[in-house]
Amino acid sequence: MGKFLKKNWFIALIALIFIGISVYYIYDTNKGKLKGKTVNGEDVAYSVNNEDITASMFYDDMYKTNGEDTIMNLIMQSVINQSVETTDEMKTQAEKQAKSIRESYQSQYGSSYLEELEADLRTTGYATVEDYLIEQFKLSKLNADYAKAHFDELQIRNISYILIQYEDQTNPAEEATDDEKARMQAVDDALNSGTDFAEAAKQFSEDTSTAPDGGVLGTIDNKVTSLDTSFLQAALALNEGEVSDWVHSADFGYFRIKCNASTPETLEALDTTADPYSDLVNTYDTTLTTLAMWEKMQEIGYDFHGDADLEKNMLEAFGQGLEESEEEE
Repeated sequence: MGKFLKKNWFIALIALIFIGISVYYIYDTNKGKLKGKTVNGEDVAYSVNNEDITASMFYDDMYKTNGEDTIMNLIMQSVINQSVETTDEMKTQAEKQAKSIRESYQSQYGSSYLEELEADLRTTGYATVEDYLIEQFKLSKLNADYAKAHFDELQIRNISYILIQYEDQTNPAEEATDDEKARMQAVDDALNSGTDFAEAAKQFSEDTSTAPDGGVLGTIDNKVTSLDTSFLQAALALNEGEVSDWVHSADFGYFRIKCNASTPETLEALDTTADPYSDLVNTYDTTLTTLAMWEKMQEIGYDFHGDADLEKNMLEAFGQGLEESEEEE
């Protein structure tokens, strides 16, 4: 069931290390490691042919090349670092995952893997793989904290399901066939006889990716876009402990859905291997970064010092200010 495949956030991190992150962070990441040289009271970012490039010169050059994206990325990094502390657990996780990344590079590039890795790292602006991973862990924590604080607004749910697939998956009938009805009835009979939903999922669900785990999909919210629309609407309408009627999906077949948690207390008490909020923001709702960033910027108190154009562009970049501008028109 391809559209229901969970994203492996670790693999995604490995891929993201080497795309989309440009030189924006180079100075900010490494300024604490500089020797402390200054020119006219200003920090020197780097030198080329004995010419000292100061922090402001470095910034101006980035701005000319990349425009306000530079500012946005610097703002995001400063928000992350002011809002989330680096923990020993983050460092330990980063070391483990960095080791796997290096081993992957060695497998792919052989004896030149360090040169290849360093070349890729230079494009991200991070000194080490660990530095980048820690930054991503901190961003994930920022997003997870936002999700927890906006639990009801986001309609957060932890759900499980049982899937009965179409008899003919290439050309499904508009109405359930006798065979499909018989398989659904077997599920209903098991549930009505008192069989636990998780056990019924293990026995009857035809989604082999979730059935072994009792049909658990994980934690979702109302901003998820990777799930079937009918499935998502039905799942969000459930309260804790409720099981849906059969939900017809045009793409997959028929679902019975159970809501395992619809309150913070129950969600946080679930016996899961991962933090449920991190599971949400890393696996299903990867859209919360801009909202979380904007809220934290307000708390910190960002000041654009009267630059109206910059403020407008940053508001729009973080998904804010759009309704006000429409009202003014």
